[in-house]
Amino acid sequence: MIEPVRIVEVGPRDGLQNISQPISSTEKKKYIDMLTEAGCPEIEVTSFVSPKWVPQLADAKEVSASIQRNNDTTYTALIPNRKGLEAAIENGYYSVAIFTAASETFSKNNTNSSIEENFKRFEEMIPIWEEKNLRVRAYISTCWVCPYEGDIGAEAVIKVIQDLIDLGVHEISLGDTIGKATPDDVEYLLEIILDNWPREIFALHMHDTYNMAAENLTIGLGMGIRILDSSAGGVGGCPFAPGASGNISTESAIRICKEQGFETGIDSDKLRLAGAYIQSIIQE
Repeated sequence: MIEPVRIVEVGPRDGLQNISQPISSTEKKKYIDMLTEAGCPEIEVTSFVSPKWVPQLADAKEVSASIQRNNDTTYTALIPNRKGLEAAIENGYYSVAIFTAASETFSKNNTNSSIEENFKRFEEMIPIWEEKNLRVRAYISTCWVCPYEGDIGAEAVIKVIQDLIDLGVHEISLGDTIGKATPDDVEYLLEIILDNWPREIFALHMHDTYNMAAENLTIGLGMGIRILDSSAGGVGGCPFAPGASGNISTESAIRICKEQGFETGIDSDKLRLAGAYIQSIIQE
C-alpha cells in the first residue's frame, strides 16, 4: 500500500501576503476554489491580521465568505492574537494557525514582540480554542538559520516545540525561513526532534531560496515526516525575512512525493492550472 503524505497548501496566505500588487478578492476566491477542485487536503486561506501589517490580506472576511468549501478539505486561517481567533471563528474556521520563532530577533522583527510575549498571547486563546474544539497548527520560523542571528541552535527550537506542545497544539510546522538549511542540517535537527516526539505532529515548511528545498524535503520524508507545506506556483515567502523569496512549489512537492513512492491525493493537472492562474495574476 502506498503511504500518504499530506500537503498543506499555503499559497493563498503565505504565498500572497508579501506581494505588493493588489490582488482582488474575486481572484483569490478563484485561486482557492481551484485548489479545492485539485483535491488539496488543507488550504491556508488567509490571516486575520491588521491590514496595517499585511495589506494584501485586508479582505480576509470577504474571501472567507466567498470560497466554495468542500468537506474533504480543511480550511485554515492564521491568527496573531485573541481578536484574530474570534474573527476566524466568526468566519467559519474550525482550524487555525499560530506563529512564533526560534530566533528572538526574528520574533521581534516579525511580530513586534518577544517569543515570551507571543506565548502570553497564545495562552489567552487556549480557553477559546478548547471550548470551540478547534484544531490548532503552529509555525516555528527560523528553525535552522535566522537572517539576523545566523545559525539557530537546536536547543532553541526544542524549547519552543515543548512550549507549544504544552499549549495543546495539534501540529507543528518547522520553517526554514530563509532557505539556508542544508540536508545535513535538516537531518541533525529532525533526529533530535523525532527522538523526543512522534513524527505525526510535525510538518516541514521549506523555502527554496538556495535551491535546497527539494533535497531537504526528501531527507524529511526519509526520516518519517508525512506533512509538507508548499505553495501552488511557488509564490511567496515571509515579508519580514530579508532575501527569503520562494516557498517550494506544490507542483515540486507532489513530484518529490511521487518519486519517493508516496501519494498526495492531489490532481497534478488541476494543481498546475491553479499555480499557472495565480502566476498569471501576479505577472500582469
